[in-house]
Amino acid sequence: MRKEELRTYIENHESEMIEDLKSLIRIPSEKQEAEPGKPFGAPAAEALAQGIEILEKYGFAVTNYDNYAIAADFNQEEKGLDILAHLDVVPAGEGWQETDPFTPLIKEGKMFGRGTADDKGPAIAAIYAMRAVKELGYPLKKNVRLVLGSTRSAEALTSNIIIRKKWKHHAPSHRMPNSRSSILKKAACAATSKKPPMPERQACASYPYRPAPN
Repeated sequence: MRKEELRTYIENHESEMIEDLKSLIRIPSEKQEAEPGKPFGAPAAEALAQGIEILEKYGFAVTNYDNYAIAADFNQEEKGLDILAHLDVVPAGEGWQETDPFTPLIKEGKMFGRGTADDKGPAIAAIYAMRAVKELGYPLKKNVRLVLGSTRSAEALTSNIIIRKKWKHHAPSHRMPNSRSSILKKAACAATSKKPPMPERQACASYPYRPAPN
């Protein structure tokens, strides 16, 4: 019952999910030299700011940890599950054939653009999983905290600090879409499809956005 309800929710919000993902892909968040208040450069900080805007739009309170990472809690319970993702991308390089790396394009059921698979697509899937559970009113006995790093290294290091500071011990942490929470897992599976074979010239560039079949 909940599985179908979650799938229907994601299908009804598919266009919003696509637009949110596009808004992140358009930011060329490659790691750059540090600036005051921007430890990994302006584009990485811009990606975090966009992540904050998306999360706050859907009613989540967000904490910014000095532009190293941001965190959003599902509720105020003391213990729970951590979901980790990062919003930077590796250098785009050359040889892009379908589109400019930072101009998202949907073609034949896939979205092309830097970060669609690693790791902006999974970050959006996590946000929509939490949004679906929240808006459908499913009760969670424990908290779920989403940590989005400005780089992959910041995600790992900052999440350790955030988790220990928040709960004083390690909560189970998982990179999307692998979640132990059955409700969130169903929501995440509704929001993402199985990763396809990587295109020859666009590894980490394409990510299917339609719900996966049962």
